[in-house]
Amino acid sequence: MLQDIFSDFITYLTSLLGPSGLGNYAGFIALIPFFIILYIFYLIVIRSIKMSFKKVGMPREATGGTIFGIRLFFFSIALLIFLSAVGESIAQYVVAGGALIGTAIGLAFSRALSNIVSGLYVLVARPFRVGDYIRLGETEGIVLEITLNYTRVLRIDHTRQFVPNSTTIDSRLTNFRVRIDDYFDERGMSYKHEIFDPDDDKDSRFQDVVEKLKFLTRGDEVYRYTFDIEVERTCSQPKLEEFFSSLCTKWSEAFILPPEYFFWSSTATTMIYRFAFIVTDPKEIFNEGQRFRSEAARYPEK
Repeated sequence: MLQDIFSDFITYLTSLLGPSGLGNYAGFIALIPFFIILYIFYLIVIRSIKMSFKKVGMPREATGGTIFGIRLFFFSIALLIFLSAVGESIAQYVVAGGALIGTAIGLAFSRALSNIVSGLYVLVARPFRVGDYIRLGETEGIVLEITLNYTRVLRIDHTRQFVPNSTTIDSRLTNFRVRIDDYFDERGMSYKHEIFDPDDDKDSRFQDVVEKLKFLTRGDEVYRYTFDIEVERTCSQPKLEEFFSSLCTKWSEAFILPPEYFFWSSTATTMIYRFAFIVTDPKEIFNEGQRFRSEAARYPEK
């Protein structure tokens, strides 16, 4: 029925435009009102989605991905309307030409398409979110933005690095965000500050730790950052561990819990110690965290 109405409309336009010599273009002219209506409907849908997502607090990256999909949907509708309106022979040429152009674009922009697919995975799986402190391959920092094409990261030197999402999927990822109660559970402790004995008067650190943790409730999230120090095997291990222990004690006031270190691994010529500290704000990793890391690197070499 709609096709009959459209055909009658074209016939009317042909008779109307015939004297001016534009009768052959009646089919294309007839499409203009349909495209205008489609565009108005597209604007209404986009505006409604933006307002709805904003009202429910949907992340910006999810909104952008949804709008991109809607644009593709409306473009497909417009293309189908155009192909159904033009003659069969023209439509065949359009389809054939579109296939060739699509192949060329696919080859030329395979990397970009890979980024988009990877971006959809990141948005759905959510291995990290805006505000997290992550280590992604050789890049680490605070996530500022996640799009379909790239992830923008604020590095420790305050430069902004754009990481393609295809690289994000292929690289080793560490997200330093952790729930405080999950952290205690994974350490085999209940969330009651059992690291210290509250009845031990000699342990003056307990009250300080309570003060730092009292504002955290079950489910609150913190950032447990880790880094490695590699030392030569010629270094005295007892002196190293004495230095690292005193260093962690010295910096116990700077973090939520006293920092800690572990003997992590070794090679034929080196030993690797891993350090860890906990902060509530990832920006503290840039500040206090880097000062602690710098001091840890000044270990005694003999």
